[in-house]
Amino acid sequence: MTRFYVSVILSLAMPGVVGSHAVWAAGADPNVSALVNPDPNAAAVDFNSDQRVDFRDFSSLAQYWRGSETSVDVSGPQGDGTIDFRDLSILCRYWLQEAPAPVYITWLGHASVRMAWEDAVIYVDPQRLSGTPHDATLVLVTHSHGDHYAPADIAKVRGPQMQFIGPADVVQAYGSGQTIAPGQTIDVDGVPVTAVAMYNITKTNHPKSRNWVGFIVALGSRRIYVAGDTDLTPEMKALTNIDVAFLPAGGTYTMDAAEAAEATKYIKPTLAIPYHWGQVVGTRADAERFAKLAACPAKVMTIGETLSSRDWNRDSSFVAHWKLDEAQGDVASDSVGGYHGTLVGGPLWQPAGGQVSGALLLDGSDDAISTPFVLNPSEGSFSVFAWVHGGAPGEVIVSQVGGANWLVAEGSTGALLTQLREGGRKGRDLLSPAVIVDGEWHRVGLTWDGSNRVLYVDNVEVARDTQAGLVAAAGGLNIGADTTLQPGTFWSGLIDDVRIYSQAVKP
Repeated sequence: MTRFYVSVILSLAMPGVVGSHAVWAAGADPNVSALVNPDPNAAAVDFNSDQRVDFRDFSSLAQYWRGSETSVDVSGPQGDGTIDFRDLSILCRYWLQEAPAPVYITWLGHASVRMAWEDAVIYVDPQRLSGTPHDATLVLVTHSHGDHYAPADIAKVRGPQMQFIGPADVVQAYGSGQTIAPGQTIDVDGVPVTAVAMYNITKTNHPKSRNWVGFIVALGSRRIYVAGDTDLTPEMKALTNIDVAFLPAGGTYTMDAAEAAEATKYIKPTLAIPYHWGQVVGTRADAERFAKLAACPAKVMTIGETLSSRDWNRDSSFVAHWKLDEAQGDVASDSVGGYHGTLVGGPLWQPAGGQVSGALLLDGSDDAISTPFVLNPSEGSFSVFAWVHGGAPGEVIVSQVGGANWLVAEGSTGALLTQLREGGRKGRDLLSPAVIVDGEWHRVGLTWDGSNRVLYVDNVEVARDTQAGLVAAAGGLNIGADTTLQPGTFWSGLIDDVRIYSQAVKP
């Protein structure tokens, strides 16, 4: 039966594939990809990272069919919570195509970054390194300050054929290498390196006249920007097509967290990473503030942490995910952030009764989930999504203790409503026309981007408005009841797959 089921899926989803055997054009070699230049988007469905989309990747997806495994949930940057034909159709789009070799980026602390792609290993501003890998094919230095230009650390990474690039004063101090100026591009064995002007506007530490630089490194189809010690300059605002941006967020000598977050509105990278913190100036709190305020997915890395280009399009703003797939116990596990919830009132686990695997059945009387503090709505963009079934007008899906009801079935019609709003007279509820208590499964959601509130039902926008801000709150969440567990607000039905992001995401 399993083989028949898989064959039906393949025949429906992939023209030219029947049963478990591909149908090839005359003379075609099934072991050779039709693509000469690999499509970088194919990497998203190259689940086993062998640089080819084939049955091995299909097998990875098929084992989670109708489940909620995030590693194969490719229906949009954040996934949609269910492994189904939407994910399969994306895999089929790149069937038998070559995926590009992955790019790996490592934060080495402060302002030091390592990149690796195929045979290239590039270091930017290596400093205070603990090991001596001697693997560098290229070292880039942004400027001559001691926390960026460290000859002893360059010696630790220097490989047999290492090349060196930096501004004129750095190359002169090092005694060899190739100079680069703002706006110039140098190709190093097939790796284009572009210099971007790096300077302060409101400070005197890094004058524009020194011609110091940040770098854009192009590795295959991926472009990584390492900004150096800079403010938000016109040159930075003009950048486009950046996959990953390392932006200084420590303040004092560079942009602070808010200014670096402002930069992401112009650059629009796929992923932003705060750096230049934790050593000279800046703390992890600065990095986390940047991540909350950034206008794109952001990742606070730990020293020595490595990311692969396979993961850049996966939403690193994923904060919490209560799958609600447990079979027993009084803990609702958070698979992302560790914000494990506690069951209140005795709701019942339904291991096979959810929209995405299991779900939790609440009785509408006193059942709920209580979680620790997750986020403060007033501090930046965020999103919340959940699957619900049943319910009645006036009942609450998600609320915050000491704050507001985030997702509610309105008291008269049962339409989706949020009471999370700005303070004062201008604050108002946002009501949609979409009824969610009709006995069907619905995916409901709220997103906030700092100005706009948007409500979604079944991944379709159903209401939108603007607010100047949202009221602050520092309490945990109640899933399935209002902020103070008042009678009449408890959800009477099923809740499944509750997700929270620190960005305004599209379902």
